[in-house]
Amino acid sequence: MSAPRASTDEESAPLLQGTDHASSRTDRNFFSALTHPTRQLTNLEKVLAAGGVALLILAGTFIGLFTGAEVALGKERAKGGGKTEWRTATETRTVGGATTVTATTTAPGSTVTAVPTGKPAADVCLTAECVQLAASIIESLNTTVDPCEDFYEFANGGWISSHDIPADRGLYGAFHAVADRNKQIILKVLNSIPSTSDSSVADADTANRHKLKAAYDSCLDVETLNEVGMKPLVPLVEYVIDKFGAFDVKYSKDEESISWSDVQDWEGTYGKGYQVPERLAGEGERANELRVAKKEGRVVGGEAADKPAGLEVDMEVSKRKKDGERQTRITETLAFLHSRGVDALVGFNIEGDAGGEDSQIQSLWLYQTFGTLPSKEYYEEKPILDLYQSAIAGILTSIAEHTGSQSNSEKRDYADDVAEVFEVAGWPWPWPGDDKPDDKPKPPPKQDDPLSERMYRLAAKVVAFERDLVRAGADLEYLFNPHYAYNPYPTSKVDKALSFLDVRTYLSTYAPRTFPANITVTYPPYLKAVSKIVDQTPDHVLAGYFVSRVAVTFADVLGPKVEVRKEMRRLQEVLKGIKKGTEENRVDLCLNYVDGIVGFIAGREFVKEAFSPEAKKEGEAIINDIVDAFYNKLPHISWMDKESAEAAQKKAKAIIPKVGYPLTPNTTDAESLQRWYGRTEVEGDDFFGNVLRTTLADVSRTWMSLGRQRDRQTWEMYPQTVNAYYSPPDGEIVFPAGILQPPFYSQEWPSHLKYGAFGAVAAHELTHAFDNSGSQYDEQGRLRQWWTNTTTKAFEERAQCISKQYSKYFVLDGEGKKVFVNGNLTNGEDIADSGLAQAYIAWKDSLSMTETDKPLRLPGLNYTDEQLFFVAYARVWAQVTRPAVAVQRVRTDPHSPPYWRATGTLRNLEAFHSAWGCKAGSGMNPPKKDQCVLW
Repeated sequence: MSAPRASTDEESAPLLQGTDHASSRTDRNFFSALTHPTRQLTNLEKVLAAGGVALLILAGTFIGLFTGAEVALGKERAKGGGKTEWRTATETRTVGGATTVTATTTAPGSTVTAVPTGKPAADVCLTAECVQLAASIIESLNTTVDPCEDFYEFANGGWISSHDIPADRGLYGAFHAVADRNKQIILKVLNSIPSTSDSSVADADTANRHKLKAAYDSCLDVETLNEVGMKPLVPLVEYVIDKFGAFDVKYSKDEESISWSDVQDWEGTYGKGYQVPERLAGEGERANELRVAKKEGRVVGGEAADKPAGLEVDMEVSKRKKDGERQTRITETLAFLHSRGVDALVGFNIEGDAGGEDSQIQSLWLYQTFGTLPSKEYYEEKPILDLYQSAIAGILTSIAEHTGSQSNSEKRDYADDVAEVFEVAGWPWPWPGDDKPDDKPKPPPKQDDPLSERMYRLAAKVVAFERDLVRAGADLEYLFNPHYAYNPYPTSKVDKALSFLDVRTYLSTYAPRTFPANITVTYPPYLKAVSKIVDQTPDHVLAGYFVSRVAVTFADVLGPKVEVRKEMRRLQEVLKGIKKGTEENRVDLCLNYVDGIVGFIAGREFVKEAFSPEAKKEGEAIINDIVDAFYNKLPHISWMDKESAEAAQKKAKAIIPKVGYPLTPNTTDAESLQRWYGRTEVEGDDFFGNVLRTTLADVSRTWMSLGRQRDRQTWEMYPQTVNAYYSPPDGEIVFPAGILQPPFYSQEWPSHLKYGAFGAVAAHELTHAFDNSGSQYDEQGRLRQWWTNTTTKAFEERAQCISKQYSKYFVLDGEGKKVFVNGNLTNGEDIADSGLAQAYIAWKDSLSMTETDKPLRLPGLNYTDEQLFFVAYARVWAQVTRPAVAVQRVRTDPHSPPYWRATGTLRNLEAFHSAWGCKAGSGMNPPKKDQCVLW
């Protein structure tokens, strides 16, 4: 048997125990082995041993001399006699107009902290989770920056220097990183599901997973999509042609009677080098933000104000007799289109009755149409209209070729019959003055021009018609502001106001269980305008509009090589600033469609992989702690009188927090999900059909809620979504499982990081209930004035302080010029960000109640828990942005730029100043006159 292995500091006994007692002793040191050998040493061994002893003595001598010199040098430095200092020089580079740290080197002038060695202290957490978290935080820091001067750069400089913006994006930040990781979790699940399965005999979970896989596969199968081409779209278009009429007509008697003088004034203005101006792109982004906010149930718009002039109108606008036959055709066509998610002429939606006695009763709202282009302003940009006309012309040409709309479905005008009579036989009887051949009526010219030319002319009229509709509508900030948009009228009056629509027949096609007595008209003047526009528009133009709306709505569901899809892609590349020919990210597109088709099934799989009941319970506890902290603080708010403070407390307690996933459908119950999607057939080779059937089911489900109490267990987001929202009419703050992920939350984290990151998100949504929009709703979600006038005035003064403060902040454009934040636009979000103060109080209170022992510290982070609380907060706003995108968003986004969301909030917070010892007048602790405190 071989000799035992020598022991080490980490191992107190040999790995294998020997049988020889002498050889198994563990107390024999080098010198005892040398002086008392177990056998006779050779001469060579004696020489080597003597040399080893000499080397040890020499090494000891040098170590002693070095230690003495170091002690002496330390004493000299303490006296101030040292002349050499060390500083950290930072090398920087500029990426997209933003200066970022790329490397640091030690040089004379600065203090450098040594890496700790030896055994860690007993209070340091050494679990894998803690080590990874500590490493992540250390990598994100830029410790060369004074945290009291620029805390955002201190907390995120390392992250910024190590992250680039993906080529297909304009910005990239912590939110995007989490969303990308969440997608990878869903993709991992999708790849684990077999493509074929007998769903008819499978259990609920297996059947659901099969639908999930089929939805994804059907979108990803581009080859099949290209092969089927236009076939899925044709039945929809042919129904419109059959019900309303053809768009490809040779001649219309209305053609010469309608003036289209301004229709073609944009032709030829678009060139290949054209780019959407920044101001226009900004308006489009702003419109998108407003639409998203509306979809998520968030209020857009500020405090109550006088309604715009002309908002109150006579609803009985149509004194002329309605064209019953045409009205019937339009009514049937609109009911068909709207049930399939196609926006045309007007739009109906089911929403809570925010201005009524019960905001949870689902009522009928009527909206204007929005058009294809991103915002109203785009319809005044001639190059865009020129490009849009070209795209619509290509779409109509392709549809006409595939449907044979003229030969099969053309509804002939009287003038066509007259022309045919003239051509074939002439009039059967003489007209007065027939003896004068020159006075005979001349037939209209026969038009045998190519299809593409006819469609190009028709497209110009369709675009002009759509522009007129959009012009007639309200600006979105009015349309989505409840103080302007809440205008309920009796259904009978709305019916009279819309000359082209039989409202009662339209509503009956959706078979609502409760017929609405009232309809809330979001912009009453639109009814008169749209009626006039439709009445004056020839049938074939209206048909072309209907058909183009179908094509635009479903273009993305067609194969990339299908002409309709190619035309829309050509338009989208310009509108979105995408380099021509850039291939779309098919995986991302398909994951988005998976959400739309079976999003809650995907949510269940995500929750199983990345969320736990314990995380849900703790998330709810954190939110409740923050609500309690806010509730307890309200009576001590100096600018609120007692009556208003008590009303605010009542509202705070009425807030309903929702964490993780909805219960309708129940994400944790496979059978609940199976019932929810039971009416939706999902096939792995029918992407178009999957989308269409899903839309029909969703619209039907929505209409079934009309007149009923809203199901409080439903959500506006899927569990995998990286976001959160507050819904004023519903009094809910909602946090999907998708956002309860690092760097926002992990169950293994110490409490100061949980409250600093996720707690800040929770406090943000809670504070929205008391910002300049949410504060207009009482504890029942009703649009009411529930503060006293004195408190309202005091609130507005402090809100304006925040607005003026943020209006001093800016971003840099591509040339390094400052573009300032619009503090009025961002006021609501800036106020909500100040909720961080409540998260901090809630964390401190939680320590006194729940943590009796000192919490473990993270390795390598020599900061207090208070300091790390604020590091956790700042890290969630880490982001790199292209200058053009930064400028665009600062002009349109209701959120301040991420840099200022962190910096502006912390500058106003005394707890931050104390935690980091920031002196008055420093960058992060400005003079009190420059600080604004509301909540």
